[in-house]
Amino acid sequence: MRISRLTAYQVSVPLKRKIKHALFSRSESTSIIVKCQLADGTTGWGESVPRTYVTGESAESVFDQFAATDFRFLIENHLDTIEDVVQVCSEFKLSEPTEAPVQYRERGCFGNAARCAVELSLLDAAARSWNISISELIPSLPGAAELCESRDNVHYSAVLTSMKPLKQASLALLYRLTGFQSCKVKVGLPGIDDFALLRKIRMLTGRKMGLRVDANEAWTRQLLDEHASDFSELAIQSIEQPVSHKYLSTLHQIRGQLTTQIMLDESLCSYRDAEVAIAEGYCDAFNLRISKLGGLIPTVRLAHLARQAGIGYQLGCQVGETGILSAAGRHFATSIQGIDFLEGSFDRYLLQQNIIKEDLSFQWGGRAPALMGPGLSITVDEEQIQKFKEHELILI
Repeated sequence: MRISRLTAYQVSVPLKRKIKHALFSRSESTSIIVKCQLADGTTGWGESVPRTYVTGESAESVFDQFAATDFRFLIENHLDTIEDVVQVCSEFKLSEPTEAPVQYRERGCFGNAARCAVELSLLDAAARSWNISISELIPSLPGAAELCESRDNVHYSAVLTSMKPLKQASLALLYRLTGFQSCKVKVGLPGIDDFALLRKIRMLTGRKMGLRVDANEAWTRQLLDEHASDFSELAIQSIEQPVSHKYLSTLHQIRGQLTTQIMLDESLCSYRDAEVAIAEGYCDAFNLRISKLGGLIPTVRLAHLARQAGIGYQLGCQVGETGILSAAGRHFATSIQGIDFLEGSFDRYLLQQNIIKEDLSFQWGGRAPALMGPGLSITVDEEQIQKFKEHELILI
C-alpha cells in the first residue's frame, strides 16, 4: 500500500435547526474532511469536527497545523500490513503552531481534531485496499483485543436539547412511544429551572427509560451536593461535565459519592486527562468522542484504560457530524464491549444534507445495524464535498 495523495477540505453543512447548549449554539457544523488516495486507486475518507471549547481547535488552526506539517513521512513508511498502518497512525505527529492555547497543549489534546481526520482516512483507505471493514481492523488496534465483541446491531440514545416547551414535550413522548431505552437532557441554559425541566421529562418518558443529563460545564460541585436527593429521586443515570474544566479540582474524590455517575467530557480529551481523572477520583465515567480524542486508535486506548481502572464509558458524538464520523462511531460501537450509552447517527434528523450516499440514521427506538462493507462501509458524495467546501489544501 502506497499513499499517492492526501487532500484536506473544510466543509460547512447547514443544520435543520439551531442547536443550543450551555457552551454554544450553532445552525451549521464545520467539519474537516481528509481524502487519502492510494497508488492502486483506492480512496479512503476521514473527518473531524474541531471545537475551540473542547480541544482549543478551530478549522483555521487545523489547516495551520496541516500547512506546517511535512506529510512526506507517510510516503516513506512501508504500509504493507495492518500492523504497519496501525503503527504509522499511532506514531505520526503534526507540527504544533506556536499560538496553540497553553492549557490544551499541556493537556495533550490540541491537534486531536487534525489528527483524527488524517487517521480515519488512512485506516479507511487501508481497509478498503485489503477488502475488509473497519470493524475487522479494530481488533488490531492497541488495547482492543481485550475489548472486542462483535454485535449485529446497537441502540442509540435519544437527546433532548433546548427547544420550545411544546416541541420538547412532544419529542420526549415520541421517544417513549418509539421504544428508546435511554435519553440525555441538555441542562444549564439561562432562565430555565433545570430540576423542573427534569421532573417534567421524567414524567413524560416514564420510569422505564434511562435518563441522563449534560450540563456542559454550567453547574457547580455545590449544586451537585445540594441536589443529590433529586438525582436519586429522578433516577438520573449520569451527569455529564457538571463543572467547568477550570473548576475540575472541585470534583476531587467525587467518584462513587453520588447515586448517579459523574461523567467527564470537555475535561476528558487526552490520555493525560484520563490518567489525572482516575488518580484524582474526578469521575465515574468517560464520554469518549472519536473526533475530540484524535481518532479510533486513541479512543480504543482510553476505553481500555477506563476498563482497567473500573471507570465506565459511553461513546458520544459531536453535534453536526456527517456520515463519515457516524460510520466510524458505528464500527466502534458494534466492535467494542462495555459501552454504557451510545450517541450519534443523527444524520438525517439534524443535517439538511449529508456528504455520503447512504443513510446511517438510527431507526425506531434508536436501533441501528452493524456496517458490513469494506473500510468505513460508506460512499462519499464528492459533489457534496465541493458544494459545501470553504477551503482545500493538498497535504501530499
